[in-house]
Amino acid sequence: MDSADHAEQGQSGASLSGLRQLEPKPLFNTSTDEVEREFLIPALQRSLLYDRGVGFFSSAWLRRVSHGLIALASQAGKARIIASPILSPEDWAALRQGIDAQLDPKLHAELAKSVEDLAGDLPQDSVALLAWMVADELLEFRIATPANNLDGDFHDKFGQFHDAYGNVVAFHGSPNDSEKAFHNYESISCFYSWLDSREKQRTKDSVERFLRLWENRDVNVRVFPLPEAIRRNLVKFTEYHPRPYTPAPKRQEVKSAKWRHQTQALETFISKTNGILAMATGTGKTRTALSILDELRARGAIKSAIITMSGTDLLGQWRKELLKRSPFPVYCAFADYKEQQQFINDPTEALLLVSRQMLAKVLSRLPSEVVSEAIIVCDEVHGLGSEGLTKTLAGRIKPFKYRLGLSATPDREYDLEGNQFIEDEVGPIIFEFGLEDAIERGILCELDYVPLSYVLSDEDRQTIHAIIRAHHARSAAGEHPSPEELYRRIASVRKCTTTKLAPFHEYLKANAGVLERCLIFVENREYGLKVQELVLGFNARIHTYYAADDQQQLEIFSKGSVDCLITCHRISEGIDIKSVNNVVLFSSSRARLETIQRLGRCLRIDDANPGKRALVVDFVEDVDDENEGDEEAEENERRADELRREWFEKLAQVRRKDAS
Repeated sequence: MDSADHAEQGQSGASLSGLRQLEPKPLFNTSTDEVEREFLIPALQRSLLYDRGVGFFSSAWLRRVSHGLIALASQAGKARIIASPILSPEDWAALRQGIDAQLDPKLHAELAKSVEDLAGDLPQDSVALLAWMVADELLEFRIATPANNLDGDFHDKFGQFHDAYGNVVAFHGSPNDSEKAFHNYESISCFYSWLDSREKQRTKDSVERFLRLWENRDVNVRVFPLPEAIRRNLVKFTEYHPRPYTPAPKRQEVKSAKWRHQTQALETFISKTNGILAMATGTGKTRTALSILDELRARGAIKSAIITMSGTDLLGQWRKELLKRSPFPVYCAFADYKEQQQFINDPTEALLLVSRQMLAKVLSRLPSEVVSEAIIVCDEVHGLGSEGLTKTLAGRIKPFKYRLGLSATPDREYDLEGNQFIEDEVGPIIFEFGLEDAIERGILCELDYVPLSYVLSDEDRQTIHAIIRAHHARSAAGEHPSPEELYRRIASVRKCTTTKLAPFHEYLKANAGVLERCLIFVENREYGLKVQELVLGFNARIHTYYAADDQQQLEIFSKGSVDCLITCHRISEGIDIKSVNNVVLFSSSRARLETIQRLGRCLRIDDANPGKRALVVDFVEDVDDENEGDEEAEENERRADELRREWFEKLAQVRRKDAS
């Protein structure tokens, strides 16, 4: 049967006979087989979709298999080709002409022919055929260039045929899509999804590999749609005068193996396109996020970016990093910066750093076409789950194609609704690199843990019992107060008990050095005053930093002019002061989230102190036997102290290992 017979069979019966009509031959080679007549054309005739990744493409290949392409087109089928940017000048001009014709009706009319006309008068001009197929959107062509860990050519040759019944034939082998390939000694191996489970898996893997490239989710290959490739002038013509010299190899940054998790996180996000990187404080979340922005912009995947979080300190720190490293001009919308309107007016090739409180207003004014070509980065993403934000931001983050969440502690303990909102809008956790991993790899320092015992006073116990009775009374009255509210009120009594002061005073008598480069976390200003009076007897270089204080106090501490800072919640997240050596936890949350954030303040490696070893001083209730049998809520809060101690003691046993 010649090519014309195949074309007639394809147009009359292709819709009735899918790929299963092919002989499932495992191997074809150009020495013993007529590959185009026996495989390529029949497979095209029975397909609705042809996907191909190839190192070199020539329009001459289209002419050789044109009868199969005619049948594909007659069934409203489509071809998608990913190729290296090595093309002839004629083919490159044809591709550009086809793209122009999609937007120019007059030019399209000059190119276009009906499928019937094409079948009756097959064009011998393969260049015209290429332009026509692109113009009529029968062929979508993309350019691939290696990146990151690869610096050669896109050189693979594989593909798949898909029919109307869900059958797939996958193939890979040596030939490019060129005239010369039909004259070389070449071979291809074929896999048929309906034969057995192994063949089905091979076809599935091939399909997933093509989609990963097509959707620009392979971190080591950048794939550009044809208009973007034209704009960037990526083509390398096959006919050119070679350089009269050999260029020097590109210098590549040598990165320590201990930081390889950042590359792994980037690769994972590029593959997934959305989700949360759960990376311990100090392991480079900001740097990883900026690398992701660089990579997405380099491959033309995004045109703008929004980065959001809460806290002026953290926003200010991000601003400094972005001004140094951002691939986009930076606008800010927090504190005294009011540049959101400039970004909204022209978001293309721009970045907005915005407080979480302003985010809903900004997103409500962004056109959908901007959102579809942008990335949103949510630092300290666990904060998105608060009740107020879930109401104002519902449905506003999910439309972004690229959604990146960052947090050392993405899970909101005891808040199922908040966690579900974060997963729905941003995505699930897709990469984890925890404290233990970071300490073992030498990214964070080792730590010592000192638990100081305390006993609640009779007055404290009476207060707790009153809280429990009030909770039961409200429940009996039908008010349905939440268990979380009860736990918070009981925890507040423990956080503010003055019985912690005496054991700390005794500890300082023998260990006053703990107050050097130290953060003391307290529940509120009132309790902080009590602690301040105590520690001033051991070190006068003490200052406080509460919500109403000037930010300058944090800067003074970071420069070393103050030894010890007494604070509450304000610097629990994100702030990088490497010289912090010790942390004292008068206030410890039942949820581990806050504890981990505060621990992160002292675990960062300090180049000025290469032998640094962090110290955590904690307070754990010493329970008398006579108090056993108290209410379950009170016992749960006691148990929180014990669980925290067990976790810290285990963490203190982690030792640095070889980073390789």
